[in-house]
Amino acid sequence: MTETTDIIQQIKRILVEDMQLNIVLEEIPDDYSLLERGLGLDSILIAELIARIEDRFGLHFDDRVLDAELFNNLTLLAGFVAQERQAVQVNAGNSQS
Repeated sequence: MTETTDIIQQIKRILVEDMQLNIVLEEIPDDYSLLERGLGLDSILIAELIARIEDRFGLHFDDRVLDAELFNNLTLLAGFVAQERQAVQVNAGNSQS
């Protein structure tokens, strides 16, 4: 399982188990939109999802990345999370040097 695939599964679990959305985990495609064309999450639910992702992965989403396109599908969002996690790890390694 790749890191992105693992992150997708964790985001799906956040949606189903933590946020208790009325969906079945196995029925959410990886390329499914979180917005109108897909799950239809409104801005409040997107904000909750962001907070839960930040907590789960130890990240902080700032305004420059809060682009609606990021939530067009789970694969895009998971790719972003993987990239941000890598940046955090690199920055942590650089500060220890």
